[in-house]
Amino acid sequence: MGPADMDSLVVECLRCGSTRLARRNAFRRLETPECPDCGYLGWAPSLELTDAERDVLRERPAARRRLTVRSVA
Repeated sequence: MGPADMDSLVVECLRCGSTRLARRNAFRRLETPECPDCGYLGWAPSLELTDAERDVLRERPAARRRLTVRSVA
């Protein structure tokens, strides 16, 4: 894998399953804008998802797919 291959990654929308190419910005972070098909912001690298994980994610309501951050007092 050459340096050009590391500048982008195929990601998959966790709502509708469409795939797109995520590119790295100037800070080497992946730019992952909302899905062009459904507008959802959740994504995962396509090669890392199994079919079973895809099924579970798509059956779960979108509100329950979000990660929540809880402050520790």
